[in-house]
Amino acid sequence: MRGFVSFFNRMNIWWWLLGIFVAHALLYLVLGTATWLATSLLATAFYGIILLVGKLIASRYPDKEESR
Repeated sequence: MRGFVSFFNRMNIWWWLLGIFVAHALLYLVLGTATWLATSLLATAFYGIILLVGKLIASRYPDKEESR
């Protein structure tokens, strides 16, 4: 659990959201979804909320490496 918390504390949310958006945009383009842009934005927003909540929870736990 400590490694998971430290991963969330170190992660850069913006790069993750960009990667998630690109992956979803490519997926929906390949699948031929007519509303690929809106669908990709909605999926990215959903995962963004999940990542931000995870980062908020992880920030409440002190990182052992930083406290040394």
